[in-house]
Amino acid sequence: MKIINLFILIGMFPFISNSQDLMNLLDSMEITVPKKEFISGTFKSPRLINGYTCENAGKHDLVFSISHRFNPVKGGVYDLFGLDESTMRLGFEYGLTDRFSIALGRSNFNKLYDGYIKWKLVSQSSGEHSFPLTITWMEGMAVKTAKYTEQNLEYPLTARFYYVHELFIARKFTSRFSAQLVPTVVHRNMVDEKADQNVVPALGLGGNFIINKWLSVNGEYYYLLPGHTADNHTNSLSVGVELDSGGGHVFQIMLSNSNGMTEKAFIPENNGNWTHGDIQLGFNIIRVFHTKKKK
Repeated sequence: MKIINLFILIGMFPFISNSQDLMNLLDSMEITVPKKEFISGTFKSPRLINGYTCENAGKHDLVFSISHRFNPVKGGVYDLFGLDESTMRLGFEYGLTDRFSIALGRSNFNKLYDGYIKWKLVSQSSGEHSFPLTITWMEGMAVKTAKYTEQNLEYPLTARFYYVHELFIARKFTSRFSAQLVPTVVHRNMVDEKADQNVVPALGLGGNFIINKWLSVNGEYYYLLPGHTADNHTNSLSVGVELDSGGGHVFQIMLSNSNGMTEKAFIPENNGNWTHGDIQLGFNIIRVFHTKKKK
């Protein structure tokens, strides 16, 4: 009986060996899912040209920006192609976390003080459970402190405020090209004429193409959705180049048909027309300061 069992065991050995080889083969053929990785650097800074990007200040980072927009170049040599006069904005953005930041700014255009919060809801990622987009929500508010020209009229303080709501839907398509779609709503508590819209919807489109490690091209367009404002104002169109010197220093030079640097100015109240020579030269200087050492 023992001899019979031994022969049976010897006879089964090839099948046991083949079964083990099959298991090893299946293990080697097992699909390995890449580890989830977040896509960073969709844009190089929180500001694209006049508008913002999906990016926000990193945790404990302070982003300082200086923006200038000169007068239209159609003034010619007499106005030094618009360089004789300019509007300016100083701004600060601070990252409370890597996804949430707060900002304050001041512009000499209407002596406007503005602020906003930015919250990166989701980041583009690859690998397991990947997501194709970066989505950022922004809520902003500003107050006009310039004196009214009508001395005999009194307006409530609330008439000086405006608000902006923006959703940045962005994607880094390649290592060189990124784009974003920006549904926007601007709310003005007071308008100049009764027929003017207090609530103005618009759709922004922006992109960045990297030429080399220090030079890229930016473009930005804000389309006013049909309504009284769209019938009486022009869409904002801006193009420019971006120089990244490294170390958190970005310099942007642009041409735009918009003079203002806040949403109220360059979306519902823009009157510049490229075909009429209403083209302004401008620049943004953006510097990032790390207030705490990265671990």
